Amino acid sequence: MYFEKIQAFSLLFSLIIFTFIFGLVQKRRVKEEYSILWFLMSIFFIYLSLDKHAIDRFGDLFGVAYKPSILMLFTTAFTFLVLIHVSIIITKLSDQNKELIQELGLGNLIGHYAREKNAEILVIVPAYNEEASIAEVIADLRSNQRPLDIIVVNDGSIDRTSAIARLHGVAVIDLPKNLGIGGAVQAGFKYADRLDYQVAIQFDGDGQHIASEIEKLLATMDEKKANVVIGSRFIGWNEGYRSTFVRRFGIHLFDAVNSILIGQRVTDNTSGFRAYDSRAISFLASHYPIDYPEPEAVILLGRNGFKLAESSICMRERQGGTSSISSLGAIYYMVKVLLAIVMTALRKPIISVD
Repeated sequence: MYFEKIQAFSLLFSLIIFTFIFGLVQKRRVKEEYSILWFLMSIFFIYLSLDKHAIDRFGDLFGVAYKPSILMLFTTAFTFLVLIHVSIIITKLSDQNKELIQELGLGNLIGHYAREKNAEILVIVPAYNEEASIAEVIADLRSNQRPLDIIVVNDGSIDRTSAIARLHGVAVIDLPKNLGIGGAVQAGFKYADRLDYQVAIQFDGDGQHIASEIEKLLATMDEKKANVVIGSRFIGWNEGYRSTFVRRFGIHLFDAVNSILIGQRVTDNTSGFRAYDSRAISFLASHYPIDYPEPEAVILLGRNGFKLAESSICMRERQGGTSSISSLGAIYYMVKVLLAIVMTALRKPIISVD
């Protein structure tokens, strides 16, 4: 076989790439499953080096007029495949990372506080840098006449949120890293599920929610036999805080989209003031959206046969700290959440619904 000089250089380069990848896998610096694409690409380059007419044949096969450009097509396709593969790996690692952080946070807390369960209702308070409001939130909850247990989920705060909550005598799940509101609330659901609470109340740590309004959620849950009751600012008229114009636009957009997707109108999809029964707690302990979860959770619950209801409630403006969603971030938030809820609606239900 006669080799042209360029073929020899190409073959040498391809063999070096193949050997390099082989060495990385052999030394366990790259896992076998992540090396497959690289092996396939280096073998393909070896083939191209040995068969100097391969480019022409592939060019004819794909109808490419300028045959060498077929190499650009292959390398672009390979780049896309690698990026998609990396995205899948990152998603998998992100899920594993979330589980690990939640379990670290729950850690010894379950064993320590299991004997101190004093009520059948648990109030889950997700909190990130809420040192300015968390004490008032706890005091407000304790003013409620109904027996309530309180768990503050400190979502990797860098201020004194955790210390202040502990100082006021409530249990605290300290997540070692910030997971976002969904990861924090899900940690609370896991706690509630493992300690077999009958009802969980989701209650923000920024002071927007009013403890006396919890009774309205519980009354609606009993009256309508609902699995989940959402506190709504948009049923009827009340004088409480109703959010900014941009957020109200997003809320009404989610109202329209979610109504179409699950056939039930929910007027306040972004409300984080909610009551869940034990069936919903158990489900959401395993399946809860992460980033900005409330609108997506409505679809998830509706698609899996949970009965949803709303109750008219009042809210206040946040009593301290800053929102995690800026004005510009609100647009990104809406796009991201719309994509998430459409995808959730297209997936098969997790629970078989007759």
